Amino acid sequence: MLDLLVSGGTAVLPQGPARADVGVADGRIAAVGDLSAFPARQTIDVSGLLVLPALVDGHVHFNDPGLTEREDFYTGSCAAAAGGVGSVVEMPLSGNPTVTSVETLEAKKTQAAAKSVVDYGLWGGLVNDNVSQMEAMSQNGALCFKAFTCFAGNDFPYANHDVLWRGLVEAGRIGALVGVHCEDEELTSVREKRARAEGRLTVRSFLEAHAPETEELAVAGLLVMARRAGARVHVCHATLAEVVDIVTEAKKHQPATVETCPHYLVFNESDLERLGGELKCTPAIRTAADVERLWDRVLSGKVDMICSDHSPSTIPQKNPLSGCFWDAWGGTEGVQTTLSVLYGEGVAKRGMSLTQLVQLLCEGPAKVFGLFPQKGQLALGSDGDLTLFDPNARWTVTPEALFYKNRHSPYMGMELCGKVKTTIVRGTVVYDGNKVLAPAGFGRLLSRQSGGAGADK
Repeated sequence: MLDLLVSGGTAVLPQGPARADVGVADGRIAAVGDLSAFPARQTIDVSGLLVLPALVDGHVHFNDPGLTEREDFYTGSCAAAAGGVGSVVEMPLSGNPTVTSVETLEAKKTQAAAKSVVDYGLWGGLVNDNVSQMEAMSQNGALCFKAFTCFAGNDFPYANHDVLWRGLVEAGRIGALVGVHCEDEELTSVREKRARAEGRLTVRSFLEAHAPETEELAVAGLLVMARRAGARVHVCHATLAEVVDIVTEAKKHQPATVETCPHYLVFNESDLERLGGELKCTPAIRTAADVERLWDRVLSGKVDMICSDHSPSTIPQKNPLSGCFWDAWGGTEGVQTTLSVLYGEGVAKRGMSLTQLVQLLCEGPAKVFGLFPQKGQLALGSDGDLTLFDPNARWTVTPEALFYKNRHSPYMGMELCGKVKTTIVRGTVVYDGNKVLAPAGFGRLLSRQSGGAGADK
């Protein structure tokens, strides 16, 4: 007998969309097809809905422990569930202490295990004094390692060329993935110091400091070092078609992947001028022409995954008393809106196929983080992680509709296309379209070795 039968919808299967029922038993997909004769303990009629694999969001900041005035693993994972996300991979610098040792990794695991309502993996950090700890961190549950080539805060030192090189060599030796925030430190820091000294405190001075060349230069240097070091690298939150092209060329010679984020596909510099600190992030929002060129690379299959880079803050952090744009928090919220934004902008507006939507939001990140095939697809033996999505529904982003802790958003007031009706993780309904049903601590820790329903708690 099936534990759960999802019946009557259009399932986006590995071979493409089809009218198919999906049955789950013991936390895994046990049957796909016409399952009208199968008995089930619970049946959900999804006529008129799309049945997708639950999203895998590989780039979230939940700020737990230590910075929970911004977010915590419970509120962040609730927002993920409401956005159709069944698995997240949480960043190492979002918390106090940062995750740069086995001890701090264990502290992060403790918080996530007690609070998360969806499954989760964890990034470890690559900073100036922890290269020797990378192997032990990997063995203790770090899925991958994050480095910055520019200033990332006093608690998470950026990786200069020497640190990055040594980290890449070690990553190559132990078979670990290194993801990198790519901006050139010298260009960005010198330009910021000059702008502040000259009293240029506006959006335009910020954009000049974080101009496209700062990103392209850092990506090119990273790929040269990674090729020489024999390491697999992932370029985080690319904003430019030119960056995607650099990675695409590098793929001919070395293992490399690239992601982008919804806000780089929706907003442009004029929106940043209009929204101010609410849309401030790094790398910076680009021109309208850059946005369309980036869409071209997405639709042509050159981007490996799209994730939210959910980087929450309090409202005062986005609107500093100084009135100086440089002082506003750099990061946007988005884990709850990714699917609706990408469906509307990609599928409805630009003709993206449902298969590609799933590749970018589910299968791609699952493969990058070593969680595939347990996560990221609707196939026999994969985890019973399903998102039931109404493509015809519309909803407006309001504070009341959001589940994360500080309910502000650059999407506030926008009407989005398509709405998550139900999110299912390992055969259990965690979100029913109105409220989160799963208790804190329902989520399980994911690893490359056992990334599915059998993963360790």
